Parts: sequence; C-alpha cells; structure tokens
Amino acid sequence: MLVEVLTNIIITAFLVIVPAWYASKREIPMKKVFLILWGICATILSGIDLWLLHELEWISLILSGILSTVFNFACFQHPERQKIYFRSIFVLFFFFFASLFQLIPVFLFSIDLNHMSLRMDSYLSLFSNTCLAICLLFLYRHDLKEEFLVFKKNFMKNMDIGFRYWFLGLVIMVSSNLLIQFFVPSANAGNEQAVQSLIQAAPWMSFLSTGLLAPVVEEITFRKTFRDLFHNDTLFIWVSGLVFGGLHVVLSLTSFSDFAYLIPYCSLGISFGYIYAKTKSVYTSMSMHLFHNVVLSLLSIVASMVIVL
Repeated sequence: MLVEVLTNIIITAFLVIVPAWYASKREIPMKKVFLILWGICATILSGIDLWLLHELEWISLILSGILSTVFNFACFQHPERQKIYFRSIFVLFFFFFASLFQLIPVFLFSIDLNHMSLRMDSYLSLFSNTCLAICLLFLYRHDLKEEFLVFKKNFMKNMDIGFRYWFLGLVIMVSSNLLIQFFVPSANAGNEQAVQSLIQAAPWMSFLSTGLLAPVVEEITFRKTFRDLFHNDTLFIWVSGLVFGGLHVVLSLTSFSDFAYLIPYCSLGISFGYIYAKTKSVYTSMSMHLFHNVVLSLLSIVASMVIVL
C-alpha cells in the first residue's frame, strides 16, 4: 500500500505542479484555492486510474489524497522550494523501489529466484543497498558537504548530544521490548527475525549491509529527506520517527499484535530525529545509528558463532 500511495502522490504532484509552474513562467494569474482544488481532483483522477488497474485500494486513495493535498499546499506556500520538495518525494519513492537494483546481478549471473539461498539473498541486499547509498550520496552531495562542516565545527558537543539522546532512546527501546515479551507474547518482531536469519546465513555480508550501509541510507532517507519537508522541529521529529519505526514493523507484519513493536522502533527513530534537529547535522544521527547497528550486528555475529561452537 505504501508504494501505491507514493506512486499516486508523485502522479498528482506532477499534474498539479506543471500547470502552476507554467502559469508562473507565463505570468498567468492563478489563485492558490484553484490550484489546491485542482490538486484534489488530480488525486482522485490518478487514484481512480490506478484503482481500475487493481493497483490501488480505496483506503490508499484517501490517504494519498490527504498527503497529496498537504504536499501541494506546501509547494504553493513555498514555490521557491518546489525542487527540494520534489527531490524528497522522489527519494522516498526511490527508497521503496531500491530492491529493483537486485535485478542487475540476477540477470547478469542468471540467478534462479525460486531456489535462492539466504546467503545469496544477503549478497543481493548488499548490492541494492550499495547502489541506493551511492545514489543518495550523489543527490544530497551539496547538502551533505555543508552539514559535515557543521558537524565538524561542533564535533564534541554534537557527539555528547548524540550519545545522550541515543541512550535515552535505547533505554525506552529495551524496556518496551521486555514489556512486550511479558504482556504481548504473541507479538512477533518480523524485521529483527529476518535480520538475524541473514546474519546466520552470511554474517559479514549482513554486517556490511545492516551495520554500515543501512544507517547511511536510512538517515538520509528518513532524517535528511523529512527535514527538507518539515521545518517545524516537533513535526519533523515525530513524523520521521513514526515513519521510520512504522516501516520496520509494517513491512514484516504477520498479526495485529505485531503493532506493539511500534514502540521500540519508533522510540529510536524519534531519538535520532531529535538528535538531528538539535545538532543541525545528519552526520550526528548517522553516527549514532551506525554505532547502534554496528554494536548489535557484532553481538549477533558473536552470539551465532558461540551457538555453532
């Protein structure tokens, strides 16, 4: 559903921004109310088109309609930031389709997807994450250079803030995990189980993908991208944290009780968002995310080796 919603938002944004851009270039007067109403109509039209192709449900149509209207309104309020808004939407869309990069080695090496081992799956994940990381670093190269100077200038202060709020998020994460296991034993952390399976199958490939590349990709996608969309600190922190945590749960959902794991995942996402908002540099939240994933990945690898022995 998430990919469908993003697809509809991009189609709608295109249908709305193009006439708005054309009108501004030709100096044709167009009221914002008209453009917003046109945005709602464009959402419905593009949504019905996808729905007729059996690729969009009504709940997705309603959700994309709301998000598209908010997106269009932001573009009209800040026309000078239209390119930044489009880049953000494109990055989110790109993030969800990053797995398509795996088709490159699949076709090159004639890999049989129907009989693929977990080890091969870890190789393909590493390849797609590497491609995605390279693309994101290129898209945000100028912004990342500026934020690195901010990070470097106040390095000790930034790291102090980073460790303090990462530790707070970690405490909430661990505590909520223990409470979930006690009160909601039927809940299943599907994302964590998938990661552990890949670590057991190919530990060091998984370490590169989960421990090193994932924090870079996720911090640029969920922190840098959302920061461009939301200037209000509170809104940015909560939205980026909830989306970050929600995707870790929703994409591996097996039952309603699994939603309980939104608390530990979102708590860490919210702490990373707060770190970014506080230090004005994605490198601080990225450093904490790297530290968190590297430590947990190494502990998992050591634990799996001990079990084997």
